[in-house]
Amino acid sequence: MEKEIRIAVPNKGVLCQPALSLLARAGFAALDSPQDTLCARCEDSRVEYLFVRAQDVPKYVDSGAAYAGITGSDMLDETGSGARRVLDLGFGECIIALAVPEASKAKSVRDLEGKRIATKLPATARRYLKAESVKAEILELSGATEIAPAANLADAVIDHVQTGRTLRANRLRKIGTLSASSAFLVAAGKKEKAKEELLQEMALSLAGVLRARSLKYLVLNAPSDAKLQRILGVLPSMESPTLMRLAKKGEWAIQTVVEARQLPSLVRRVKLAGGKDMLVMPLEKVIP
Repeated sequence: MEKEIRIAVPNKGVLCQPALSLLARAGFAALDSPQDTLCARCEDSRVEYLFVRAQDVPKYVDSGAAYAGITGSDMLDETGSGARRVLDLGFGECIIALAVPEASKAKSVRDLEGKRIATKLPATARRYLKAESVKAEILELSGATEIAPAANLADAVIDHVQTGRTLRANRLRKIGTLSASSAFLVAAGKKEKAKEELLQEMALSLAGVLRARSLKYLVLNAPSDAKLQRILGVLPSMESPTLMRLAKKGEWAIQTVVEARQLPSLVRRVKLAGGKDMLVMPLEKVIP
């Protein structure tokens, strides 16, 4: 049976496991591992996954071999892909940075005129140098660019930076930022009706999972009408709380959704307002 949609997913690296985990939580779990196969089944029988390198995902989507995919926005920029950015998936965040050895006198990209810069992102690096009117030699490497200056292979590097730990470990310091990157659900530039409907179904479910990460479901009781009003006065919610009368006269049950970051102070305010029997629960999806 031919699948309705084929989606290219990173087979390794920093995007692989977060992508698979998010897809599973959204109801589109891969039933096969990237260690075992290049073509995987999905728990939704309409979907088929292709496990490929993150940098190759734009090629699969642009060529039509896959209708959609998950990759970093840096890979879209590097390849000049025409793929649409459907949804920011909220992981894989990093910056593309220019770094030099700690002992280097360079303070900006202009100090690298005539120098050699190692990178895994040659197209991105060339656009950056052109925009800055700097002429430097680009040395394309497939990995471990941070070691290039110490090996006297290059005077600087352009690479992904998340925490900066790798730069510090290799005695490098950042002197410029080219762009920011994160993982995206992307799709073919030309829409196909049936595939697009399924893609949007997936995007809506993924967005619901992402939204739920920052929210909590709060349930509590108010022992009287007066305390109910005081609790409602301090209680935020997405719209308005759900209220239900309890069997015990004058008592109310309150249900609402709140931002997780608000909980520490909110619980105390609700308690002072007279709330009791509070339960805080995680949410799987929140669809607006």
